[in-house]
Amino acid sequence: MKVIETDGIVLKTMDFKENDSILTFLTPEAGKIAGVLHGGKSTRSGNSAKTELFVTNHLEFSIKTGAELVRIRKCELLVSHAQIRQNYSKFLHACYLSELLLFCEIPVVESEDYFNLLKRTISQLSEFDNCAEIKLNFEIQLLKLLGIIPSLKSCTVCENFLWKRNSGELMSPKYSIPHQLDSIQGGIRCPSCFVNSSYTSTLHPGCLSFLHNRISGRDNRFKIKPTQNNLKELDQAL
Repeated sequence: MKVIETDGIVLKTMDFKENDSILTFLTPEAGKIAGVLHGGKSTRSGNSAKTELFVTNHLEFSIKTGAELVRIRKCELLVSHAQIRQNYSKFLHACYLSELLLFCEIPVVESEDYFNLLKRTISQLSEFDNCAEIKLNFEIQLLKLLGIIPSLKSCTVCENFLWKRNSGELMSPKYSIPHQLDSIQGGIRCPSCFVNSSYTSTLHPGCLSFLHNRISGRDNRFKIKPTQNNLKELDQAL
């Protein structure tokens, strides 16, 4: 039996028996873990606050070979992020983040990167109101961690270079008409390779430029903010 002591962010909570809860949480050392917190539904035990979504707990749990659930031996609430649960938009965005991570396969050796990304994003959602941009930054960083960031250099079909050769620090598209992000091909279709399908999303030149510069980090030096149209298009595309 292995005992681990670490921090964990709650991604999911389920009722279990009369007074207990099953918590699914993300840790920096052991990846995603599910375990039983005794007294998780009891206000008398003081554990109910530790079962709220997106809280950060300090936990000690034991892992038994072959068991689906760990045994949570100790659980101490560190950060509640109550502001998220008090704001409907913040709460919906945080739920979206947790759903993505519940869906992803997270290798244990890389779990610290995923944990730090979620911890940073949850803190930003709690503190700031630009939820759509925070969500976009999370999606970009998650795609990088998963190794599936879209290819933006050349058209994924005809391999035509998409950018002006001498455009300075920030990248500017060569074409002044819409492109497409192709989720099957994993990249951009130039205007000449447009198709009508459910797996492509239209990106106007300004949006494509913003995405390229945000992914590459070029926009950090210039503190470029996305427009509402940028956020709307990328919300549909990513």
